[in-house]
Amino acid sequence: MGKYINIKSATNPRSTSTGGIMIDVTIEGFDGVKQFHAVPWDPEEHGRDLYQRAIDGEFGEVAEYVPPVLTVEAKAAIATQAVHQHLDTQAQAFGYDDIKSACSYADEPAVPKFQAEGIAFRKWRSLVWEYYYAVLAAVAAGDRSEPTVEGLIAELPALDMLAS
Repeated sequence: MGKYINIKSATNPRSTSTGGIMIDVTIEGFDGVKQFHAVPWDPEEHGRDLYQRAIDGEFGEVAEYVPPVLTVEAKAAIATQAVHQHLDTQAQAFGYDDIKSACSYADEPAVPKFQAEGIAFRKWRSLVWEYYYAVLAAVAAGDRSEPTVEGLIAELPALDMLAS
């Protein structure tokens, strides 16, 4: 085991998303206030000790976990990734590596089945992104509420393999 550290002061205990407690501490031998993530399974005795002392209320009431507020850009990045995953998953269901692979067959005349699928995937990909960017614009303009990622995916145009 490591060396036990001496805590000079501990304040502001707050729950974390992982089941631990974040505490603002000053540590003997270190300058300034540090954040310490105390967990009951810490391999170091001082970590387990700090966790228990926080649970016991020694440093004040442990504040409930408050998830971070995501920026508009972060939310859009999450949604964009989900749309990419949705496109890839649908293409993979037809045996393609991803949506790009599926679309690459659109200009392949040697195997009509693959060409038809490629054309359908390429058309669908365009319709999906057109719809997605329209949703983003409508949310930004205040014309509609922001959908959840699951709701957004459910709203996207369906893949129609018959329409190519």
